[in-house]
Amino acid sequence: MQTKRECLSCAATGERPTDYGSVDCPDCGGSGFLPSRSVHIDWRARDIEKALSTGQLPEAAEVKWMLTELYNARRALTEIVALAHDVASPDTISMGIRSIAHVALGLYDRAPSKTQ
Repeated sequence: MQTKRECLSCAATGERPTDYGSVDCPDCGGSGFLPSRSVHIDWRARDIEKALSTGQLPEAAEVKWMLTELYNARRALTEIVALAHDVASPDTISMGIRSIAHVALGLYDRAPSKTQ
């Protein structure tokens, strides 16, 4: 079980001072504790999308962080494909895992099926 990590950005108070008063800490969502990595990825991806949809450029650090997440995910999928290839006797599950990971990675172009 993972223990909750206190947010260092707001000193676990859940609030950040601004020129207009206190606001919920953007790093912990006002809870004082950092969210799970999955939630954090969603939040940061939405922040980048929001900036782009309003015509603003996202911060360079946010883009660099997202690219690191992308590279980590692609590396993990590549390892999953390799493990699925190592199955002693390929079955439907291992073939399905390989197929899904290949599509997500975009390693191979899909050719249209030839019908006669």
